[in-house]
Amino acid sequence: MLRGDVLAALPRVAYRRQVMAVRMGKRQIIAVNDPEVVRDVFITRAANYGRKSHFKEQALQPVIGKSLFANHGEIWTTRRPPIGRLLHPSGVGRLQPLFQQVGAQLAARWAGLAGEGGLVDVAPDLATATLDVMLLAVFGPGVPEGEARAIAEAFTRFQSQVQVIDLPYLLGLPNWLAGRHKRATLRAAAEIQARIAGLIAMLPGEEGYLGGLRALKDEDGQPLLDETGLLEEVAMLLLAGSETAANALAWTLYLLSTHPEWQDRVREEVFGLLGERAPEAGELNALVVTKAVIQEGMRLYPPVAVLARQPLAPDRIRRWTIQPGDTLLCIPWLLHRHEAIWEHPHAFHPERFLPENAKAIPRFAYLPFGLGPRVCAGAAFGMAEMTTFLAMLLQRFDLGPGPVPVPRFRLTLRPEGGMRLLLRPRAAVGPAAANGPPALP
Repeated sequence: MLRGDVLAALPRVAYRRQVMAVRMGKRQIIAVNDPEVVRDVFITRAANYGRKSHFKEQALQPVIGKSLFANHGEIWTTRRPPIGRLLHPSGVGRLQPLFQQVGAQLAARWAGLAGEGGLVDVAPDLATATLDVMLLAVFGPGVPEGEARAIAEAFTRFQSQVQVIDLPYLLGLPNWLAGRHKRATLRAAAEIQARIAGLIAMLPGEEGYLGGLRALKDEDGQPLLDETGLLEEVAMLLLAGSETAANALAWTLYLLSTHPEWQDRVREEVFGLLGERAPEAGELNALVVTKAVIQEGMRLYPPVAVLARQPLAPDRIRRWTIQPGDTLLCIPWLLHRHEAIWEHPHAFHPERFLPENAKAIPRFAYLPFGLGPRVCAGAAFGMAEMTTFLAMLLQRFDLGPGPVPVPRFRLTLRPEGGMRLLLRPRAAVGPAAANGPPALP
């Protein structure tokens, strides 16, 4: 089992190669890092690569079962269209009050912590805040206080024990070594599922996604999801909808803490448009610098650093043959830092994503939300949430760096040991603040 620092083990040459292959026992792993090959595999030949890798399926199964995220074939084909419509970008605007509410609560908590002095670990609070948003979006009002933090902490324990790469599987051997880690992951997964099942039983969720999931029908007019399916899809929405945004924001805040000039540029934009009030849904697209900073943060630290698939039938990838049972990887961590694609690939340059420059980025060189038929259905939700949170937090705090965080690839790209930053509360700012709506707490 490889559970350590997979990303640090990547050789320097990996940032220049287009395709790499390695055989481990009976299995082969092929990594593609060329935008044209990525397009061919994930779009042109997507039907042959609709299955997530063995690693991802086995790792996530205890928490999200056979949900849309982990499934393929008939179940995926049946569930994806109606669930995709439920998460359509056109409905994100109605959730803006949730982003504002939770963003204000997060800022208030950090104001208290910052007042105590010293460094603040922002990672667990971001995980709790983004999960709070998802709980409100799924269940509506009535979720007990503290539920988001309990689920987020259980998912952290789950990820800390999960196998990144199943070495015995690759070698065609029994996995006797997994027992201790398997027991720990199952305990954490059982707690997560029990808490979510309790919420489903307690709350009707008519105002949220839960009501929409319950109302889904199959072609015969019968409920699309039984109780198990409902639990699995709710778990998928909660965790996928919170985990990626929390980690993307944590890394973005870190980058801003080390680049104060970009903090200033974001604040200039935010205060110029909003004063001290929170952004409304119709104003998010005008926050082009704020969004560019988030996009550059996800380039350098993609929330999902590896996309893994298994072919359903034999295929050719350049000069290599890939068979069912082999694993195909697209590694956004490498693709986003590829030396043949990006100028200064390891440097933080948000101007790449400003409207006047973004068209120069190759079409399939930037994949923060995946691509093809399995692209993240909640991408618009995530960007709206992150843009709102970042604007509100920089209205209230100056950021200073703490210890240099070490990225660790689990199911998502997390900072090992948390993300400790220096938070300095800001005073009210000028006439725009005085004349605008009252500041949020």
